[in-house]
Amino acid sequence: MNELQEMFQGYMWALIVVAVFIGIFAAVAIFAAIWKWVLGFKYLRYQNQETAAKLTGKEVAEKMLQGLGINDVTVVKCGFWATLFLGNSYSPFKKKIRLRRKIYNNKSLAAVAVASQKVAIAYRDHQGDKKIKVRSVLMGLSYFAPFAVLPLVIIGLLIDFLAYKELGVFTVILSAIAIVIYLASFIVVCLNIPIEKKANKQALEFIKKVNLLTESELEKAQDLFRAYMINYVLDFISELLYIIWRIIQFVCKIIVRNKNK
Repeated sequence: MNELQEMFQGYMWALIVVAVFIGIFAAVAIFAAIWKWVLGFKYLRYQNQETAAKLTGKEVAEKMLQGLGINDVTVVKCGFWATLFLGNSYSPFKKKIRLRRKIYNNKSLAAVAVASQKVAIAYRDHQGDKKIKVRSVLMGLSYFAPFAVLPLVIIGLLIDFLAYKELGVFTVILSAIAIVIYLASFIVVCLNIPIEKKANKQALEFIKKVNLLTESELEKAQDLFRAYMINYVLDFISELLYIIWRIIQFVCKIIVRNKNK
């Protein structure tokens, strides 16, 4: 009994840290989930508002590219897989602005805002912003890293328990690899904030320059951009907390392993 009490007291600080962390993580996760609903609502509302200019997303993007003297970038409509995995995006390697069907063919305020924002990203790439290419290279990991982390940890556990009947070196090594993979995707989330923030600012400047939106429409475009930026910041906080949680787990495994020796 005394041994159990000593063990419990020895791990008390860790239990408190974990409990507090889980509370913070849960609060952020709930707020992030609510905000995604808010963002979706704003997007749908502005998607149903036709602008006075009556230009489609494709026409807006092509008009801006021409005005900026960017002749090597094409505007294409997303196919099924591009819609599923990439969505509205810009590829610095293929020199393509991909727009979902409802942005490509639509004359809505959302279509103008999204299309102009992707042009702004293409413009920054045209100006030599290396972060655009780095983000594009790492984007694949940002999609598949969450699916790779758990399998790696499980494989490590299986190897250790089947071969050594306890938590061991394979669990630690594969958990570390999982953290490294997730860190790569975290870099993408970190890059999203400065890239998207600058693109939003320049998109608004381009819109004003070619007089695409009225004053009231411009305010709504700014509102949509702000909503997206808040979403990016929440993604960043969520990813950061997840990485900290993985590190805590990793450290706890090492401590338990050393105490059991």
